[in-house]
Amino acid sequence: MKLAVTIYEETFDAALGAIRGLSADHDMALRADHDMVELRAERFGAIDLQALRNATAKPIVLTYRGASAPDPGAAITAGVDFVDVEWSDDLHLELPPERVVLSHHDYDAMPDVEQLLAKMRAFGCAHTKLAVTPKTLDDNLRLLRSIQTGTTVIGMGERGLYSRILAPFRGSELTFVAATKGAAPGQLALDRALQIYGSDRESLHATHVFAIAGNPAGHSLSPAIHNPLFREKEIDAAYTIASFESFDEIVRAFEQGEIRGLSITAPFKEEAFAWAERAGAHVRHNAREAGSVNTLVTMRDGCVVADNTDVDGFGALIGDAQYVAIVGAGGTARAALVALKRTGANVRVFNRSHRPFPRAVEPLAALGTFHGDLVINTLPHGAEVELPRGIRIIEAKYRGASGSGFDLLRAQAVRQNELFVEALS
Repeated sequence: MKLAVTIYEETFDAALGAIRGLSADHDMALRADHDMVELRAERFGAIDLQALRNATAKPIVLTYRGASAPDPGAAITAGVDFVDVEWSDDLHLELPPERVVLSHHDYDAMPDVEQLLAKMRAFGCAHTKLAVTPKTLDDNLRLLRSIQTGTTVIGMGERGLYSRILAPFRGSELTFVAATKGAAPGQLALDRALQIYGSDRESLHATHVFAIAGNPAGHSLSPAIHNPLFREKEIDAAYTIASFESFDEIVRAFEQGEIRGLSITAPFKEEAFAWAERAGAHVRHNAREAGSVNTLVTMRDGCVVADNTDVDGFGALIGDAQYVAIVGAGGTARAALVALKRTGANVRVFNRSHRPFPRAVEPLAALGTFHGDLVINTLPHGAEVELPRGIRIIEAKYRGASGSGFDLLRAQAVRQNELFVEALS
């Protein structure tokens, strides 16, 4: 796989600055680790092609998405390596095919990808790229199965992240990532892509698939944690995002062996526990005590193991807190309660609504009466609450690779990855 960084700026001067910044001495070392640069130029009109060519030593793809390049022949003469051409049924290609990225985009649907790719490959271009919008997990699996040598496939949008992340592990030729501003729905940022794919991208391969299952889950940083761990341990596996409407859709792929292991996030943790009980899975102690599951994995002997590594994550972070408030009453809150019970802490639970929970639940409005030394906020993304000040807070949600939310994610993921590796050993 080759990593192409998409430059999508308001002005040509800003775009040149972004291209030069990719390999600037003062920038992160990882930012120089890319294979190609794509300039999205449809907003610019006429551009200085020589200045573009001089801005980087990397191969350049010149793209005018939604419009034709003003003078593609001049771009090639100036040393631009490839011009992106949008495929259509009546396309007459006037450029040397070895200098063309032939692409087709469907921002609304999942067309007949096999038929489309066959028509596109007939042009014999340097690269054939198909970007579509899967709606279901089955759509993603079909898109992945369409990959052939010299083909790039991209699943767009939240639901398409499953195939977008996995495609390079299955032989998709190019991966387009964002330098600063995303240019397509679901596009990964450069730093995140480097964490997922590493530096040895020519030999990417994965027999086994693991994924985070949630709705939504597109914000998850878990692929940037698990994929490096798999590389460190030399495990033939890849980790992606399964962000779909229902748990049934995801667990069906798990039952059929398409997915070897799942990290379960909101709102599916209690549903996963109920499924594990029905399926006769080996429900380990953490999950049994919490009544919720954040890990499902199929072992080599076919046995399904259900566990809750959130308990381990909280256990690593709560320290010696004695008076603790849990905000929320879902599956993550249940894991926090288990970890706190083992330390003997005094716990109060606050939630927006009354729902079954192992401990009495107080109204969220009563949180202001809490006086203690730790608050654990397990409310999901989008649910805002005013937390007490002057008290240590553990956030179960996270907004980036820092803070208590990421610390919790990392702590539970380390134990979870051990279970994934155990399944393959």
